[in-house]
Amino acid sequence: MRLTWKTAVCAAIVVLLPPASYAASGSSYLFSGEASGWALGSLAERDNTWNVGARYIPAFTAYKESGAGKMLDLYIYLNAFAAASSIEDYDNYDLDLYRLVFRYATHRTETRIGLQKIAFGPAMVLRSLMWFDSMDPRDPQQLTEGVWALRFRYDALDNSSLWLWSIYPDGERKGLEIVPGEKGYPELGGRYLRPVPAGEMALTFNSRQAEMPGTGIDFRENRIALDGKWDIEVGLWFEAVLQHQNEDLIPMQWRKMLTLGTDYTFGVGNGLYMVLEHMGIFMSSGAWGSDEDYQTTSWMANYPLGFIDNLSAIGFYSWSTEKYYQYLAWQRTWDNWILHINAFHYPETDASFSPFGTGQPLMGTGGQVLVIFNH
Repeated sequence: MRLTWKTAVCAAIVVLLPPASYAASGSSYLFSGEASGWALGSLAERDNTWNVGARYIPAFTAYKESGAGKMLDLYIYLNAFAAASSIEDYDNYDLDLYRLVFRYATHRTETRIGLQKIAFGPAMVLRSLMWFDSMDPRDPQQLTEGVWALRFRYDALDNSSLWLWSIYPDGERKGLEIVPGEKGYPELGGRYLRPVPAGEMALTFNSRQAEMPGTGIDFRENRIALDGKWDIEVGLWFEAVLQHQNEDLIPMQWRKMLTLGTDYTFGVGNGLYMVLEHMGIFMSSGAWGSDEDYQTTSWMANYPLGFIDNLSAIGFYSWSTEKYYQYLAWQRTWDNWILHINAFHYPETDASFSPFGTGQPLMGTGGQVLVIFNH
């Protein structure tokens, strides 16, 4: 169990606070949390697995208005979980810091420093811009590891926005990264978004020092991306990324990614919402062309059965491995409770690329029951 001094201090703060919101001396405080438990089983060709566990994420928020539209906030979230599995040496329990964010906001600016989530881009399932998070569209909790960062955002009067960030890597991979960032070398980047007719477009850039684990080889990696989204009868969007790894020992230093997507709500029953996306990843030794590529197509559907029940389904087809992944879920939401039951079929594959980011999906055919309680 990894219990750092930062986690211990944050845990003490959360435990000592009253389990309700209150105001004192011009400041407001709020303690809340999310508890969840799950049971999962999978039948696969190579092995059958099961996994059970529980998680609790206590959240403490403190905020104070300093006048003239200025706000100072503090967010502390912990992640306490315990899990057991049929996989050998998998049993695990931990108490760790999930979010620690100091935020200062004015009418037009927002500055955040600490362990936070940084996510952007219009794609919903196959995200070429999944640079700093690993949010899974199949996860109703939308859990993802944060990054230690300083982030500044400016919102202009014409609805354009500018993001600037500096990220301190912890030596772990994030998003769709193949190798982690090198500790001690901050990543620098930014994003500029502006409105266009019937939509918006954005330009994003990030530069980092990366390191191949166990080799001592480090190199500079630069990424630049262009994305856009429009609403013209149907929703249309794209994400295009160009990435260069400046290291001669890497045979294919250039990586290009392109996601194309569309969505529409059909007037069937209570309304059938559909999403279709296609992602291509192209690897090459030069800036142009492709020596190796991965192609994936996905679809997603959501249908409300009523006020508290919802059906959803997601399908992935890998054109490279000729494998089809299927996922079906039913969710009931009432008051503070959520019951989420899903079934899946993920064929085994030896492909090194996964559209799910740093988290690989379970292989085989199975299902999961997830219960969530918010307070």
